[in-house]
Amino acid sequence: MQVEVSRTHVPVNADLDKHIRKKLQKINRYLQRVFSARVRIKEEKKRYLTEINVVADGLTIHGDGSSPDLYSSVESAIDKVNKQAKKFKEKIKSHRSRMRTEKRGLLSTISQESVHSNYPQITHITRAIAKPMTVDEAFGELSLSQDRFFFFLNTDTNQINVLYLTDDGNFDLMEPQI
Repeated sequence: MQVEVSRTHVPVNADLDKHIRKKLQKINRYLQRVFSARVRIKEEKKRYLTEINVVADGLTIHGDGSSPDLYSSVESAIDKVNKQAKKFKEKIKSHRSRMRTEKRGLLSTISQESVHSNYPQITHITRAIAKPMTVDEAFGELSLSQDRFFFFLNTDTNQINVLYLTDDGNFDLMEPQI
């Protein structure tokens, strides 16, 4: 992860930079593919203001802190970023477990029914709840999941889209044409 620290009216402090980088590495426990973090520290009216923006795969997290003590201001901002990242990971985790439970129930129902016809038999049905989101948000959801595809309601076009992982490691987006 690339960490950029900028200051306004705050002297350069190598120990503080090292501390910030060390603390921000912990965010990797919650998010995959964290690209960069931008930390801005400034002093205004005898208070230190710290703003942190973390850019991960399809997700941007913002945290800020304010305190008369420089390190307290930084810690407050980092704690807020970590809490948001943890909340996002738990949200994805609960979504995945709910979808797996629904799949198991659906698959047991299908296996109990015997369908005989001249057509090829359907061996697997996946039901997906199409949540409204942007393509970037869907990309973030898919990259955090173990699935190869993701259904969602594109908020830009107001249509159901499918984002899927190709065999060569790229992502393709399917949009219906009516």
